[in-house]
Amino acid sequence: MKKYICSLIISFLSTFYISAQEENIITLEVAPYLVTCENTEEETCLQLLDINGGDLNVISFDAIEGFTAEVGYEYTLQVTELPKEKEEDLTKYQLKKIVSKLWVPQYAIDAPEIKGNFKVTGINGLPLNPNQTELIINANKSIIRGSTECNNYHIFFKQFGYSLVFSKILTTDLFCSSRKPLQEEYFIVFNSVHHFEFKGDILKLYDFSDKLLLEAQLLR
Repeated sequence: MKKYICSLIISFLSTFYISAQEENIITLEVAPYLVTCENTEEETCLQLLDINGGDLNVISFDAIEGFTAEVGYEYTLQVTELPKEKEEDLTKYQLKKIVSKLWVPQYAIDAPEIKGNFKVTGINGLPLNPNQTELIINANKSIIRGSTECNNYHIFFKQFGYSLVFSKILTTDLFCSSRKPLQEEYFIVFNSVHHFEFKGDILKLYDFSDKLLLEAQLLR
C-alpha cells in the first residue's frame, strides 16, 4: 500500500514538473510609453524592456492575450508564448499574471497643465496661513514666481506628465527673522518634489514616496 501511495505521489510530481516545463513561463517588462510600430499596421505599439530598462522588442497592443496596458504605467508580466500558425507570424503571448503595475508620472498622458495664481495653504502636511505665501505659475514661460512676505523668489520648471523638475531657486536676500524658518522650509520643498495632483482648485506637490510636501489653492 505504501509503495502504491509513493508511486502515485512520484507520478503526480513528475506530471506537475513536466507541465510546468511545457508551460515555459516568460517574464516581460512593458514600458509606460508608446512607440511607433515597426511590423504591424497599427500606428502605436507597446515597448518591451529588459530588466535593466533597455529597449527590446516592439509589440502590438493585442500581442498579449488577456492584457490591456494603460499608458503611464510600467508592468512586469508573466506570460507564455502562444504557438504560431505560420513561421512568419508575429510572436503572441498569453497573460498568466500581472506581477507589478507601477505608475510612472512623467509618461501620463492625461495630466493637466498647471498654471495660475495660488495661495499656499500647507507645507509638509501642516496648515499654513494662506496670506503668508503666494505662488504664481506661468506655464508658457515655465516659471514660478512668488513672495513669502519677506523675499520674492522665482524658479524655472519643466512638466512631464504629472512629474515636475525644478531649477535652483532664485530669491532676494532680505533678512526677516520672524519669517526665516518658514521661508527656509518652503524653499527646501522644491528640491524634493517628484509629482503633483491638480483637482478642482487644489494643487498638491508630492515627493517620490508620495509624501505631501505642499498644498495650494487656485485664486479665481
